[in-house]
Amino acid sequence: MLRKSSLFGLAGVLLILAGCASSRVQNLTKATHEALSMVKQETERAIKLTEEKVKNSEVDADIGQQIIENLESTQKKVDAQLVQVAAIEQSKNREEILQFAERTNVVIQSALTDLKSLNDLYDVATFSQFETATFFPTGGYTIPPEKMDEAKLSMEPIVQRIIKFIGEHPNQRFVAAIVCYGFSDETPVGKESPLYKNLLEKMDNPAPSTAEMNKKLSELRAKSIAKLLVDIIKVNEGLIPDPRLINYDIKWLGKGESLPYPDKITDYKAVDKRRRMVSLIWNVLPGSLYIKNLTEEPVTKAKGSE
Repeated sequence: MLRKSSLFGLAGVLLILAGCASSRVQNLTKATHEALSMVKQETERAIKLTEEKVKNSEVDADIGQQIIENLESTQKKVDAQLVQVAAIEQSKNREEILQFAERTNVVIQSALTDLKSLNDLYDVATFSQFETATFFPTGGYTIPPEKMDEAKLSMEPIVQRIIKFIGEHPNQRFVAAIVCYGFSDETPVGKESPLYKNLLEKMDNPAPSTAEMNKKLSELRAKSIAKLLVDIIKVNEGLIPDPRLINYDIKWLGKGESLPYPDKITDYKAVDKRRRMVSLIWNVLPGSLYIKNLTEEPVTKAKGSE
């Protein structure tokens, strides 16, 4: 876990920097060096924690990689500033020292804001899992009217957590990165069933295997859940302080007959309701840590592996 006390300590160092700028120039480079070193340490901690979150399925692997790459970019900026600190320490020019401290403070403040938001996000439960029976009839991939209220009730807490998180970080640009995964067991889709025909129309392969059919079925279920979530977010958008500051990256993936938790459950059967599920991961990320696939209209821009 990122250390909140360290983050607050960074804020204190920044106050020292501001004070030094007007009265104690001789201590400015030392305070700058300390602040940069703390940012570098906390950034490394954030990278390790992101790796753990990916491993525990609390952050999507691709999203986690994007976060880590941007955190590593922050580290490089900090390293570059640390090199300059060593050079600026030899300067006797007061104005040069103050200008350097001002430029460096921008780097520190930006990193501090991102680390604080990431720390807060990782304190929130961002993973949800649902049995497909919660939403879909046997062999179906669209949510029927009689199930819609129950489905919305299941999704509402997720939307409220997303909106609450955004509200607690006003005036900051975020990306709501949401991924839905669909899983199925090995139950065959009967060739004489309407479902078989419907799935076949959505596939490039005219003679798909059972596994391929189940993968498409799981993908379409994940897509239905993703779109429902987006619809609920849109209905509640008025609760977001400034919706213009929020971008969306929403996708759905079909995992088919893959085992959801092979390392935790060892007695799966071929036909097993524990394998028929949709899981959902959401992360509200600082824009600077997730500059990828952004859209401003989530309903029309959601995407999957179709």
